[in-house]
Amino acid sequence: MKLSGIFAKTITLLRSNKRRKNCRYQSMEEMLSHSEHNFLGILNESLPRGYEIIAKVRITDVLTPGEIFELQSCSAALHRHSPKHFDYILCEKHTLAIVAVIELDDHDHIQREARARDKFIERACKTAGFKLLRFPYRSSYHVHIIREIIIHSLNSPYLVQSL
Repeated sequence: MKLSGIFAKTITLLRSNKRRKNCRYQSMEEMLSHSEHNFLGILNESLPRGYEIIAKVRITDVLTPGEIFELQSCSAALHRHSPKHFDYILCEKHTLAIVAVIELDDHDHIQREARARDKFIERACKTAGFKLLRFPYRSSYHVHIIREIIIHSLNSPYLVQSL
């Protein structure tokens, strides 16, 4: 690399570090949207004994590229989706072993980007061996119906379930 290229990169790095020091963060105040928070309450009421729900888990915290994918395409897919998260993870209470991924399909799931994200999540869950439960957004839910779906999923192979 030429000296002028090194000098230009050094100046660029110094400028970007200076901008980062002046960056201020602002609290989002609420971790979950109103609909996500309400559904979390329903999920917690619906859980069979011995299980736990964790909300907003980063996809890259629970999935890593496997041999199924070509390294390059898988790595690109994970980086493209790295800021994304699973809405909820159903875990065994004492070990936190993942039992299923739960997605709440709210209003934005009709948009093209959301549909592409949904397909990515379905493929990722299937290849990782995670059960995937999908629930459409509703203004109200019946706890016993949600409980039945969860219990049924515990005894079933991989599935995509919806109300």
